[in-house]
Amino acid sequence: MDLFVGLDDVDWSSLTHAYGPAVEVPELVRGLVSGDPAVRESALDDMYGAVHHQGSVFDSTIAAIPFLLEVAGRPGLPGRAGVVEYLASIGDPEEAYDEWGRRAVDAVADAFGLLAPLLEDPEPAVRKAACEVYAVCRADAGWIADALGERQSLETDTDVQTAIVAALGRLGARLPVPALVERLSDAAARHPDPSVRLTALVQLAEFAPDALPDDVPTVALAEFTRFYAAGTPTTEPAGFTTPTLIGELRVRAEEEASGRRAPGASRLLADLSGRLGDRVEDRTRLLVPLLESADWEPRLDAVRVARYLVEAWRGDHREVVRLIGEQLLAPEPRLPPAAASALKDLGPVAAPAADSLARSIETAPPEAPHTREEGPPAWITTWESGSSSTGPTVRALAALGDPRALVPVRWALERREPPDDIGHVVRSLGPLAVGLLPLVRARLRRDSCRGGLLLALGELGEAAAPAVPDIVRYLPESGSLNALRALGAHATRAARPLRRLLDHDRDWIAIAAAAALWRVEGDADRVLPTLLSRLDHPSALELIAELGPAAAPHLPALRTLLDRLDPNGWYVVHVAEALWRAAGDAEAALPLLTAAWHNHVHIRVRVARCLAEMGHAAAPAAPLLREELARPRRHTTAFGRWGSDRVLADEELLRLCRDVLAGLAS
Repeated sequence: MDLFVGLDDVDWSSLTHAYGPAVEVPELVRGLVSGDPAVRESALDDMYGAVHHQGSVFDSTIAAIPFLLEVAGRPGLPGRAGVVEYLASIGDPEEAYDEWGRRAVDAVADAFGLLAPLLEDPEPAVRKAACEVYAVCRADAGWIADALGERQSLETDTDVQTAIVAALGRLGARLPVPALVERLSDAAARHPDPSVRLTALVQLAEFAPDALPDDVPTVALAEFTRFYAAGTPTTEPAGFTTPTLIGELRVRAEEEASGRRAPGASRLLADLSGRLGDRVEDRTRLLVPLLESADWEPRLDAVRVARYLVEAWRGDHREVVRLIGEQLLAPEPRLPPAAASALKDLGPVAAPAADSLARSIETAPPEAPHTREEGPPAWITTWESGSSSTGPTVRALAALGDPRALVPVRWALERREPPDDIGHVVRSLGPLAVGLLPLVRARLRRDSCRGGLLLALGELGEAAAPAVPDIVRYLPESGSLNALRALGAHATRAARPLRRLLDHDRDWIAIAAAAALWRVEGDADRVLPTLLSRLDHPSALELIAELGPAAAPHLPALRTLLDRLDPNGWYVVHVAEALWRAAGDAEAALPLLTAAWHNHVHIRVRVARCLAEMGHAAAPAAPLLREELARPRRHTTAFGRWGSDRVLADEELLRLCRDVLAGLAS
């Protein structure tokens, strides 16, 4: 009997997926059960990439379901596990955002009678995939829990046992059933396999944290110690590659598992630490002993997990950071790059690792291609395009203002083609960069790194005054304008060329020129016409607020800007700054600052700076600042924000909050 009767009778050209008409779906469906594993992998990747693109469901997705169910129900077919996982994904009610999604959920739910027996399939991979179907099933939660529990008592495959526990946890997160907590607690305490016990702890931490053992770090550490010692069965590499995301992830996982005893531990450690959330002290107590382990494998996993802890959560990270730094010198080739990546964006938080960073730099090669992923990171990384970037250890040490970073930074500047980001690294050196001033001036001709080098000159104050003609040469580039603004009165020779830019037809140039000229000359009357004619730009309003009392006559006009659409909160903040600086009107400014604080997390540093200026007038905002200091999560992690400055920005916010409160208490 043909497996796909009716597949070619569907008018696929009238159906769509993420990239247009779904004409290739019949070929993809047949490819899912091909005897060639590479064809199967490519077909499954295309089914996810087009027919279920980023979780979306289309009419073609619905039309394919009967044929996918046919595959799932035929024992012995290759590729069934992947198909069952796919059905679980499109049948997840939590991902059903529209009518097509709800129809897919209904279709998979209606077929549960066909899919449920797969929990007893001869193939472990199919049984494991079936657990995902049970986890998203809308049937009676108690019945599902009993069915999974019964299978768990019979199951002999560790991966399937782990999948059963994970399914119980997903079910518990969706439907509160007391029996689920009891089952998971029992698995966490009594199951003979440490990976299953750890999976149960992860699930409890997710939806029933009160049911966790009293001393979670100690319990979990003992389980991880057993897990690393016992190891897991190794899986041989598949032996083929495909130009697909699924294939890339598979190969990456194979490479990651190479040479390891317990490759599955890394995911469990990341999951448990993540689920513990704001229990930063407990997470630290779990990670520190792993970072101190004599075995490189737990240290590697702990470095990667600790990176997220430090970047996303506040707390006393000194010991964790110091131990991460020690891994820069580890003989296991995978550890130094992982440690360097964890430290590179921490700014002052990386201070406990300074000595290790310096020793790593001493033993590292000056340059290496980006394909090199082992051993101490090079001073600079070269790319296939011919460009280069500063290595993570040099960046981290320079950001600490450590003089031991000067040798590699100087070497990078002297290179025929300096790294594109060398200017930002020089800038992070602070006053130490004065000794590099002649070299920086000589490298301004390099387009790729000039912007950062100009900004670095701007940070050097009076020492950079002789370089003003060099900076002026590159007007009206943004780097030049910002450097002159930073130099202020030390850049008096730039006044005339800046005046010529006040009427530039590009608003951002005119505003930036006005900002620089104000700092250079301090003449508000000269720059106000440029700014007042460009109030559509928040940067113009920002500078008006900087003018202080000179902006007072224009406050009524600025207040009208509060009625504008302000999705990012900048108008509100800058009007508040102007009200305070121009008129000392704390009563009017504070409500605006408070509203911006609550509505726009990303501008809290700016708000805190204004509060710091206000001194005792900021007293009504004190509860806001105390509340911020009490939060365990970095404010820069809100809404999934990710950036290299998120630790720096959050540390600045914490410092400002403490300074304001200290000032109020004095």
